Amino acid sequence: MPDLTPGVPSALSPLVRRIVARNPGPFTGPGTNTYLVGIDEVAVIDPGPDDKAHVDAIIGASMKERVRWVLLTHTHPDHWPATKRLVKATKAELLMFGKRDKDVDLTPARVLEEGDTIEGSEFGLEVLHAPGHHPQHVCYLLEEERVLFTGDTVLEGMYSVVNPSRGGDMAVYVKTLERLRRLRLSRIAPGHGDVIEEPKVRLDDYLSHRRQRESQILRLLKKKDGAKVKDLVADIYGSDELPPELIEAAGWQVHAHLVKLKAEGKVTGTTAKATWTAV
Repeated sequence: MPDLTPGVPSALSPLVRRIVARNPGPFTGPGTNTYLVGIDEVAVIDPGPDDKAHVDAIIGASMKERVRWVLLTHTHPDHWPATKRLVKATKAELLMFGKRDKDVDLTPARVLEEGDTIEGSEFGLEVLHAPGHHPQHVCYLLEEERVLFTGDTVLEGMYSVVNPSRGGDMAVYVKTLERLRRLRLSRIAPGHGDVIEEPKVRLDDYLSHRRQRESQILRLLKKKDGAKVKDLVADIYGSDELPPELIEAAGWQVHAHLVKLKAEGKVTGTTAKATWTAV
């Protein structure tokens, strides 16, 4: 089985290696996955946290003169901060999707768009805009192996968080999952957790989970004749099932579903602290 030990390069295929960053936690699982794609020319996907030892492991696994590109799936703080250190050490080109993120001090050498391809000597990576978790989130499809690098859109061992206060949009996220479900994929290489060997099964599970949670929220609102997010979280997850550090995140998820349901005309409400009512 490929190694998920932080700092240890693990070969996932002839073209792909993974190094797990040393930032395990309730939102990151074993840690952020950094992927090295290619051999003679290497594209690094998601450098992870600004940890010198992690960057040294990336360079040691690829040889710094072979790192040609640094790619980001999105700019949440567990995925991008090592970028400057890595670019400085390797002189690689930073490629980023869409408009510049005002909260991130990075200047790309090239701005990527939907459908662009990063062409290495041995591989091609297609850019797929995959918003929902983050407005400018992208996935990268390795054409030679039909492997999809999903960042935080699809994870192994846990469900992705959609937080409206950080640009998350549940309606858009579900559409992204449906789009990915239609792709012909051999494997998913997620931002956290091990490789997903049955992509359609995992994507079906993700979609089913979101539909079930939405139905559950609607049933509770109708039963209670209205409720606040914190009350819905308590009813859905129970007092003993949810670790304290995940209670806030559960609220983000519930709020994201409520915003989606409101746009569909099924509930009324305003903020996360307001009372929401089924129509």
